[in-house]
Amino acid sequence: MQHTISADLINRVHQADALNVLRALPDGCVDLTFTDPPYSSGGMTIASRSQAPSTKYIQTDTKVAYPEFQHDNKDQRSWTFWCMTWLAEVYRVSRNEAHLACFVDWRQLPSLTDAIQAAGFTWRGVAVWDKTSGRTRPRMGGIAQQTEFLVWATKGAVRRTDVSLPGVFTERLPLPKRHMTEKPAQLARDVVRLAPAGGVVLDPFAGSGTFLAAAKGAGLNWIGCELEPSYHQVATARLAELDALPVAA
Repeated sequence: MQHTISADLINRVHQADALNVLRALPDGCVDLTFTDPPYSSGGMTIASRSQAPSTKYIQTDTKVAYPEFQHDNKDQRSWTFWCMTWLAEVYRVSRNEAHLACFVDWRQLPSLTDAIQAAGFTWRGVAVWDKTSGRTRPRMGGIAQQTEFLVWATKGAVRRTDVSLPGVFTERLPLPKRHMTEKPAQLARDVVRLAPAGGVVLDPFAGSGTFLAAAKGAGLNWIGCELEPSYHQVATARLAELDALPVAA
């Protein structure tokens, strides 16, 4: 059954907690959830993970100051429980055969794949974002952290489509970034191809709006949530800029 999303919820970035928006959505209305939640990572101890995101994720010689964001100080158990909470709502609002594509780092990869399956999704695999060596600090005596991961899953069967995406996305993110943990625009444009024509793309943690911009640029409907006022403003302005551009066929 097709469920209609009210006009005040769709094609909008909501400055609100993601769970509040998710709970307002009807069952079975989303075709692709594409998101990059706070990892609560960036350290091997509770003390280091509790630091501000800019301390954990930004190199000391970086000249650009990025606004901070919340919900990035959980330990692994509470982070997993939190993911299960919002992923269960994502599962409810997803149509049958809808896709989920969620970014994560190496520390939280096992927890995220557990949470995705506990929420009801069928875990299908893990893709790799290769940031390239030019965006990676050396790891003396070890191996550099040059990658992040994109876990993908479906609600039920995999939708029949002609779209086939690579398992490794090699994209060097241009600087300066709009968000301290921003993802590449071309990667986003590739992934939104998993949504059917006229479908709905959901991003509960929109940040600077990269995934929503890709969806809008592809002529898809979209729903975003961003709790931080500064990033909500960036994402809203970014999406408004697309109104002057032709919609993709």
